Amino acid sequence: MVAASTTQARPLRVVLVGVPAASVALAAVAAVVGGFGVPDRWRLLLIPGCFAAVALAERFPVKIGPQQKINLGALPCLLAVLLLPPGLGPATAGLSVLAGNRFVRRSWTESVYNAGNVLAAGSLAAITAMAGAVGATTSLAADLRATLAAFLYVVVNLALAVLPPALITGRPYMKLARSAAAATWPALLTLAASAVVIALLFVMAPVVALLPLVVLPLVYRMNRAIEAQAKANEQLEAVLASQRRFLTDVSHQVATPLATIMTNLSILRRANRGAPADNAVADSVAEAERMKRMLGRLRSLAHADEDVPLRRELVDLAELTADVVHAYAAQAATSGVDLVAEIEAHAQVSVDKDLLREAVANLVDNAVRVSPRGGLVTLTVERGSGGPAIAVADHGPGIEEDRLPRLFERFQRSDSGSGLGLAIARRVVERHGGTIKVKTARGAGSTFTIELPG
Repeated sequence: MVAASTTQARPLRVVLVGVPAASVALAAVAAVVGGFGVPDRWRLLLIPGCFAAVALAERFPVKIGPQQKINLGALPCLLAVLLLPPGLGPATAGLSVLAGNRFVRRSWTESVYNAGNVLAAGSLAAITAMAGAVGATTSLAADLRATLAAFLYVVVNLALAVLPPALITGRPYMKLARSAAAATWPALLTLAASAVVIALLFVMAPVVALLPLVVLPLVYRMNRAIEAQAKANEQLEAVLASQRRFLTDVSHQVATPLATIMTNLSILRRANRGAPADNAVADSVAEAERMKRMLGRLRSLAHADEDVPLRRELVDLAELTADVVHAYAAQAATSGVDLVAEIEAHAQVSVDKDLLREAVANLVDNAVRVSPRGGLVTLTVERGSGGPAIAVADHGPGIEEDRLPRLFERFQRSDSGSGLGLAIARRVVERHGGTIKVKTARGAGSTFTIELPG
């Protein structure tokens, strides 16, 4: 177990000793109330069966639930509580957990606490079920008590399991308990219901009761597949994190020598060296500028990929689009393209201003590049179906239909551009919980629409 701080050590020791001690007292009460009488002698086979099943479950854990947190080793313990008399069932469950924990070399402290947890939950469940065994009587009331006992078992088990982590981490107990319950309640309800059903089948039709066990190998293999997938996801995330660091490092490292190259090219361009040399320098400057833009986009992409919190602030979309139009006015004029903004609906949204501006700017840059001379690029702030939206429309050649499925993937470039602008835009919009879509037709241009949560 994790070491606790000095201020937490005493309460933790009290819990680690108190729960097992209290569970022994509860077990004694259950034995006095319910006794040791066994309705059917064959049920005594559940004692060695419980020990063997828990040991196997500890050695080859089979877990259930959406988050794979509940071990099926709890099932034989609950069956022992439901099918054996109160004097035997809880003790069998508690001792089998102690033996199973030690079988997989867990510490004595952890093993004893886990056993005490199960013994306490099992004793309370046995007292609730009264004379203990499911099927001891055929009344509906007895079966309902058994059902209530099963659900009480899983609730008490969870409540006691959360105590040590709460003391060790210093987190509020109720907050941690609610978090654990939210993550495990479907599996816990399934476990309790399955235990009651299997217990009744053991009494009414023992051969049929074994049928649910047939799925265990399948569940075990599914567990292994889920674990393998989780490991693969972790490895993929590590690769992506390394890729993001690489993009950031490369863009920073190349920026300085690129700036020096561009400075020297500017000096050469001012020198009168003749037309061929001037053309070569001009071409070099243009390529250096293109590389500079690509490095900037690589930095933007790495930033957009990072999981750091967004620096949200209240942004007026009309002001943001006006800023983008102003920034790209010179590029549009050089290309002979008119760039205008239209405000159809005023909206203020809580966004990371720099990232959203980068996304819109990438759409505008693409639209200006693909538009013919004399064309028009329009930025429109409007009201979408789910919130405020920014639309960027051009009158370019449109987008080929076969490119649309992979249009927003990285490096899916056309004849010009880096192939990163749309990928950056999509990533930024997704991080804000919005959507980006395109409407296009060959020869009629394209309209990209960013829609943000209202």
